[in-house]
Amino acid sequence: MSNKAIEDLAQIKTMMERSTKFLSLSGWSGIWVGLCGLIASGILYIWQTNSLYSYQDLTLNDPYQNTYNAFNLLSLALITFIVAVTGGFYFTIVKTRKQGKQFINSLTKRLLIRFSLPLVVGGILCLLWYKYNLLSFALPTTLIFYGLALYTVQEDTVKEVKIIALLQLLLGLVSFYFIDYTLLCWAIGFGLIHLLYGIILWNKYDKQN
Repeated sequence: MSNKAIEDLAQIKTMMERSTKFLSLSGWSGIWVGLCGLIASGILYIWQTNSLYSYQDLTLNDPYQNTYNAFNLLSLALITFIVAVTGGFYFTIVKTRKQGKQFINSLTKRLLIRFSLPLVVGGILCLLWYKYNLLSFALPTTLIFYGLALYTVQEDTVKEVKIIALLQLLLGLVSFYFIDYTLLCWAIGFGLIHLLYGIILWNKYDKQN
């Protein structure tokens, strides 16, 4: 087979991949989400060290203590989620527009639906943990269901997402078993891994543009 034929096949393969995969993930999105995760983990750590908050207290039967700590945790989780997702979407939309593409299309709609389903189930499970005074299981649960969400879309986007998904699942299982190290696992999963992933993604895909 001639070199030209090989080049033509490579171009066809690239065009097909671009039409069937979402390749506009921005490295800055990963960096932003990682920073949000690290900041949230830092706030939780400060609460613990200042004795204003104890993650283990979320399994106690003291109604006041449990409600107070649960409200703080849920508020922080909600704020972190909104800020992280907003920033992540912003950087990805900017990259998509620079590529001359539309962000909302059949591919992204399918990806978002598949990605959202495990997250919704995980969120409902966290609310059930809260109902039964077992909110200390919330952080491991978010790691596992976030990992599942990533894994369901790993074939529709860059290959690095599969690695991130497996790492999140592993950290979620580890944090369930070693519950005292849950915050550390969460900081690594949502903070450090996203930060490193964003830097790698930027160097590999964004820098050349």
